[in-house]
Amino acid sequence: MAPYGVLLGLLVNNRVSADEFEALFLPLYKGDLTKWSEEIYKILDQLFYAVDDYNHDPDLRDNDVNENELRNRAALALRELRKLAVTPGPTVAG
Repeated sequence: MAPYGVLLGLLVNNRVSADEFEALFLPLYKGDLTKWSEEIYKILDQLFYAVDDYNHDPDLRDNDVNENELRNRAALALRELRKLAVTPGPTVAG
């Protein structure tokens, strides 16, 4: 999950543009063979669709995601991933 967290943090903190994020995120996501939990997969999949809908050109944008919306969705995904990262796992009775 670390590469996604780093990349999301860069976008949310305005360290990369939405175009740069798109160029880095899409190959990372498409090439990721990790068997994520259902919760993590859902977050990453929703983010994928937001990135896929992103269009940097306002003249070509219809109902597409703009840079601000992409940053907002990335911030939400980052918060959700962080919550899952600190969620305690099942306890084992001893």
